[in-house]
Amino acid sequence: MLVHLGIIDLSSATLGLDKVFPDVNADALLRPVSSVEETTKSDPKAGPALTSEQSYALRAAAIYTCEVVVSIAQGLAIADQNLLWVNSITLPELDAWLWAGAKDRVDYRRLSRFSLTNTEFF
Repeated sequence: MLVHLGIIDLSSATLGLDKVFPDVNADALLRPVSSVEETTKSDPKAGPALTSEQSYALRAAAIYTCEVVVSIAQGLAIADQNLLWVNSITLPELDAWLWAGAKDRVDYRRLSRFSLTNTEFF
């Protein structure tokens, strides 16, 4: 999700990760849910099969990125009372929010997700 939303930029990544998700279009994914045409849920699209090294690097980048997002969110000066929850967001909450969006939005379910075969870890 972080790659597709443009939060993780792989354009100058090593290990061949710069070519893994060529169809990234973050602008299209950031539109409001109400503008999503389809309503029928489908299974997530199979993405590229990565090597162990690529998978670990991408997951490490995602963990680090989420840590940065949480750190920034917790340090924001927020005046709107309805948004004060942002200051107390945790890594598990951010993870749950990302996965909920990935599951619930039809356009997000169409995004390719990488896989690593023959692993017990993820």
